[in-house]
Amino acid sequence: MRHTRLSPSPSPSQGPCPAAAAATASTAGRGAAILAELRDGDWLSPETWGTPQALHAALRQVAALDLGAGRLLEGHAHAHRLIRAHGAPAQLARTREAMRAGRLFAVWAEDGDRPVDWDGRALHGTRQIPDGLGLADAAVVVARRADGGRQLALVDASDPGRRRPAEREAPGQAGGFDCEGLAAEPLGPPDFCAAAPRIVGGTWRLAAVTLGGVLGLLERRRAALARRGRAEAEAQLPRLAPLGIRALGADAAVARAAEVAEGPAGRAEPLRAAAFSIAARLLTEALGRDAIAAVARPAGPDAGGAEDSVGRMALDLADWLRQAAAEATTLRIGRDLFAPDASLESWFDA
Repeated sequence: MRHTRLSPSPSPSQGPCPAAAAATASTAGRGAAILAELRDGDWLSPETWGTPQALHAALRQVAALDLGAGRLLEGHAHAHRLIRAHGAPAQLARTREAMRAGRLFAVWAEDGDRPVDWDGRALHGTRQIPDGLGLADAAVVVARRADGGRQLALVDASDPGRRRPAEREAPGQAGGFDCEGLAAEPLGPPDFCAAAPRIVGGTWRLAAVTLGGVLGLLERRRAALARRGRAEAEAQLPRLAPLGIRALGADAAVARAAEVAEGPAGRAEPLRAAAFSIAARLLTEALGRDAIAAVARPAGPDAGGAEDSVGRMALDLADWLRQAAAEATTLRIGRDLFAPDASLESWFDA
């Protein structure tokens, strides 16, 4: 399988940060370039990340090169997993064929100014799109049925005439997509959210993207230091070495969460899989915040473009981490780990 290396993140003079460009598609040129590189490298093909281990590695590697590309790939893989889990064989076959051809998929789960409704044939309402607006060819949408339940639906997302501008400028707010009268193909049975733990179990993919962002930030700092001959300076290693060590541990935790979530254990015990995934996400988010703090000090006055790259990646990662609800997530995993009727030891060697 051929993989091309994504272009480095642009310097401030080249435009907005890549994560914002991909997530909001506010800079069409950069977003289109990211998508072209994902296509050229075969990153959109399901065969590239057919196993949990391969998907973990792909998300980490792509996000390390460009966090915006990692976010797009995560949404694309999420859509594939939902269609594989809930769709009919014919739907999955069409999806695989489209992905092999370089079509980008997304998952749209945030409500717009009014919920998206499904009448059995078409959607009604507007969906706020944090990722892939203007880039995705198809999307998996969470819609509301007449009886108040929810339904997964597969839609064509390629019509530029349905895009709506953002009502206000804010991180992650890219406007929306007008779903009024949009033909929708039901995906799986009603009320898929009854299997919510299975959905949360996929949180490990977000952890893989976060870890990739951390590695990309640390690699850019290493390059900035190496440019000045300070990569092994004793003043730098005490700050950076612990982060590298923690990243190695986090990588193993994300890989374990992926294995549990997508394997027989996750299907048999979805709540357990969700706990492993949430734990991995919290671990990588804490690492990300500490990495941003550690690289805040410039490498030196002569770092030049390398230092620009460090700052740009730090901004990308900070924007990505702002979307997390760490406190509520910590409480959720805490209730599982410290449940009165189970021991901590029961979570190990699972």
